[in-house]
Amino acid sequence: MHPLNQLNLESKKYIIFDMDGTLIDSVGVWNATDKKLVEEFSNNTISLETAQLERDTFLHNNQSSDSYLAYCAYLIDKYALRIREPEKLLQIRWDKSGEILENDMDFKPDAPELIARLKARNFTVALATMTTQVQLDIYSEKNKRMLSQMNINDAFDLITRKEDVKNKKPHPEIYNLIMRHYAATPNECLVFEDSYAGVLAAKNAGIEVINIYDKHSDVDRDKIDAIADYRIANYRQFINLLNNGG
Repeated sequence: MHPLNQLNLESKKYIIFDMDGTLIDSVGVWNATDKKLVEEFSNNTISLETAQLERDTFLHNNQSSDSYLAYCAYLIDKYALRIREPEKLLQIRWDKSGEILENDMDFKPDAPELIARLKARNFTVALATMTTQVQLDIYSEKNKRMLSQMNINDAFDLITRKEDVKNKKPHPEIYNLIMRHYAATPNECLVFEDSYAGVLAAKNAGIEVINIYDKHSDVDRDKIDAIADYRIANYRQFINLLNNGG
């Protein structure tokens, strides 16, 4: 890993952001949602940490075209949930999280300011997220807290979503898609990612990556540090780099 001041920002044209855990504090929402699902529809109690570990492990190893439907089937079997239909459980999962996504979800501190500054410096700014269009619509149309700071649809020059790719991170497909769209080389790109899978996806595409700290990725901290090119605790650090002529 290199000191942030060694980043050659002048060589970059395309700045690419992940969404969940990188631009927004979202991982905790899904932990709470999955914990509630298990406890409401079974006689089991699980911790938030267990909910995250099981979900991350399952999604990492599952290659289904609808991984979250498969994940709901996994929860039903593992915890003997009283709801037996994965489709029904998936809908309930969306319903439980929807209100939180609309009313409580927020950008990480200084994320909208950083994106505005990058745009002002004529960088092309893209979004590479495994978030679904349903979630993006909530953030860009219904979440007043987020809309008061930045409209996602207006802020990004290109948005790539779960529906645009066949392979999830750490496969590099979503980053390769963006590079093909712009006929860009890896050296012209810079990625912001929070998770190990995300950082590895960027590295698999040959792109330099900055790891933005997210507490929900602490379980993989050593693995992240081993492959990330740069690390920041918050976006203010990167804004300071821009202010200092980086």
